[in-house]
Amino acid sequence: MHWQHAGPPLAAGSRVRRRAAPACVAIIGALSLALTACGDNQTSSEGGSSAGAAAATSTSAGSTPSLKGKTIAYIQTAPIPYYEYTKKGIEKAAQLLGATETKSYNSALSTETELANFRTAITEGVDGIILEPIAAGTAKGELRLAKQAGIPTVLLYGYTPDVEDQAAGFQQTRYDDTGCAAGEQMRKLLPEGQVAVITGTAGRGDAEGFTDGFKRCLGEAGRVVSVVDGNYDRQKASDVARDLITKYPQLKGLFVHNEDMSLGVINALGSKASGVTIVTQNGSPEGIKAVTAGRIKATVGWSPSAEGAMATRLLAEALGGREPSPKLCLTPFAIDTPDNPQASAPWEVTDANIRKALAAKCAAPGTKGS
Repeated sequence: MHWQHAGPPLAAGSRVRRRAAPACVAIIGALSLALTACGDNQTSSEGGSSAGAAAATSTSAGSTPSLKGKTIAYIQTAPIPYYEYTKKGIEKAAQLLGATETKSYNSALSTETELANFRTAITEGVDGIILEPIAAGTAKGELRLAKQAGIPTVLLYGYTPDVEDQAAGFQQTRYDDTGCAAGEQMRKLLPEGQVAVITGTAGRGDAEGFTDGFKRCLGEAGRVVSVVDGNYDRQKASDVARDLITKYPQLKGLFVHNEDMSLGVINALGSKASGVTIVTQNGSPEGIKAVTAGRIKATVGWSPSAEGAMATRLLAEALGGREPSPKLCLTPFAIDTPDNPQASAPWEVTDANIRKALAAKCAAPGTKGS
């Protein structure tokens, strides 16, 4: 995400989408979720944290907890496909875990609305909250409010060490790692030529991490001629793609932070799209169709519905009096290509898919997971 991140993936994945990313792992000291810029000598916000250490040493989901009799809330970033699938995944997971009700609040990309939604959830007496924040800064104050109210809260994207003690757990993709995977794919598919990046919304860490990881693993920074903001919006991405192809007529590759924007880019480029290698993120149903057709050459995929279920599992553990292990759970991702278009976890919300997510292991740093 985030974001259709996705986004919002360390990769959140993923926004991407999640969707948020550890990289440059050095056992206990260097899980690096890129809420800050991330390079070859990364020192991002996860380094040295106990949550980072837990993610580095434990990937077991453990026994499935219960939400019997509980009412939980999901504070949604925006009404776009990635977050709609996240919501459905949370609702289905909560139902399967025995929750009485799931309340959803849409922040519509407004930090003021997000804060109002958070206060409403507290006032309505929910037992636990899953917060997918718009920006890292807004999450800090909201987590303090939840802690004062005694309501466990899981942060879905936006991890930083300074909120580690405020949240019950963290779920997200590995921003730098998914960006790196995209960079490796671009280097493989397009060994030379000008490349540009169309980003998601900056401020939460995922967009920054995706770009930094991509540049690092593309290997030749000079090939990236432009990085422009697409704001995780299909129409805006279309507009900036037209500008890019006009300004850089020799442009050969585009890393677009999510598939929703990529589809807008393909339409905007028209007949020129066949001459531009597009690498993106998410593994959405619509995106996989474009990958299968060869319109997108590779996508780094993860499932927001599975990610939402995993976040629900973290919240259930906290409400059951257990310390989630690991406290920072990294969402697995995989590479979808025209030759293997369904390598990543499906987005479709079914009992079977969500049960699988509830039993899934957190991904280990530096790996795709499964």
